[in-house]
Amino acid sequence: MALGAGPPSLYLEVMRCSWLASAVLASIVAAPASASALEPAAATPPTAATASPATPDENSPQAAARRHRRANRVRAVEIQGLAMTQLLPSAGFGGDAAFVFGFPGFQVRAGAQLVGVPGFRLGQGEVSNFLQAGTLDLCAAKQVLRHQIRMCVGGQAGGMAHRWKGYERPGRRITAWAAGTLKGDYQLQFTDHFGLIGGVGVVLPIVGPSFRAYDSYGSPSPLVFPGPMAGFLSLGTSFRW
Repeated sequence: MALGAGPPSLYLEVMRCSWLASAVLASIVAAPASASALEPAAATPPTAATASPATPDENSPQAAARRHRRANRVRAVEIQGLAMTQLLPSAGFGGDAAFVFGFPGFQVRAGAQLVGVPGFRLGQGEVSNFLQAGTLDLCAAKQVLRHQIRMCVGGQAGGMAHRWKGYERPGRRITAWAAGTLKGDYQLQFTDHFGLIGGVGVVLPIVGPSFRAYDSYGSPSPLVFPGPMAGFLSLGTSFRW
């Protein structure tokens, strides 16, 4: 009997079963494709352009060495008053200011020194003097806790101005000055920045003035040179940073 010749209800049941079978097969075929479409894309490693920049390791040996070098650097300003004797017949008084840099065991000191020497009698008049010199010292130092002992060797160069009083024919107004220096000092640090410093040293003139004047009759006064060695004492403060 032909398929369309049976009862209508049986025909409808056969058609419905065919449709259900077709739908199940279609869903089975489509399921893998849908699953693959829904899977997240695999993570890709970041490229060089998107990688985060590397940060320096503060705990690395190199960073620790840099911090140690910075901590051991010495930078300071020293200001001291000083008294100098045996340079000329009268004692001199003045000041010394210097910038210090280097390390705890070796330091360089560069600055300036101003010393006034009251007038001394020379023939018929008096001569007063004012020393102005730049200074440079190389120092070996030893520091224990807040105490420092330092020995320095160096030199100074500049000029000495003269004021002549009571002379018909005065001498030069200014003369060149150069000397070698040797000194030692002690420093006590009250805080990490401020300290007290005191020292003693000697000055060895190499180039200096000679003092001679003439009276109204043309007679020369006695000739006076700076002493072969002068001593000085200094006391002041230092500021470190």
